[in-house]
Amino acid sequence: MQVRLQSRTGPSIPSGDDLLHSLRAQTQALQQQWRDRLAGDPASLARLEVEIHDHFRGLADQMTASLLAHTTTVDAQAQPGKKGGPIPPTAPDEAPRTGR
Repeated sequence: MQVRLQSRTGPSIPSGDDLLHSLRAQTQALQQQWRDRLAGDPASLARLEVEIHDHFRGLADQMTASLLAHTTTVDAQAQPGKKGGPIPPTAPDEAPRTGR
């Protein structure tokens, strides 16, 4: 099963070691930027922390999608449901019973 990020034409999710290398590369590319921003503006720590958490949340999404994509077989994929006919109305509820 092939899983793509963001849309049907988005980048596909790599598997196994390729995914780990991709996650590491994405993080290393930002790590120096984060250091520079924090060194230049220590008061931006709160904003930077949120950005870092968002980054790692995205990495977790990629890992989850990869696990799903590479453990789901073609037979196990959901198929479109069968369109059925109209459902007949149900019988109305009975009148409340009294204790007699």
